[in-house]
Amino acid sequence: MNFIINNIFLISIILVSGFLLLLPTLQGRGPHIPPYTVTKKMNEGKVQILDVSSQEEYDAGHIRNAVHIPFEELKDRAARIERYKNDTVVIVCPTGTRAAKATSVLKKLGFKDVSSMEGGMKDWKSQNMPVEATEVVAEKDKAKGKRGKA
Repeated sequence: MNFIINNIFLISIILVSGFLLLLPTLQGRGPHIPPYTVTKKMNEGKVQILDVSSQEEYDAGHIRNAVHIPFEELKDRAARIERYKNDTVVIVCPTGTRAAKATSVLKKLGFKDVSSMEGGMKDWKSQNMPVEATEVVAEKDKAKGKRGKA
């Protein structure tokens, strides 16, 4: 009993640390896998990429052949990815935060093998992995181009 009283601060730190380590599991969020593992699975043809970025973020750069459904629309548009329920699905977003939340949504919808990419597109790009951008020209850019030609 004396040990507990004398080391209450240390015991508290251990308990809080343990809880924080278990938090992702308790929240139902799937595992996080690093970009190099995603690349390996893509090369083996064993994965479907789901990008839950906003339209603007997706247009700025995404993984080739990724299915794009913004996180806010995921529940409403889940039928679009129903055929991947029994496949390996890796979810990505710019930083990995929305992707982690999306794993929970898909698991509740009955998806079997769902994980989020660790670090999101930020880590993907920092490791010089291939990115596709959607060509979107803003109206102001069009106007600048016209003025430059005149």
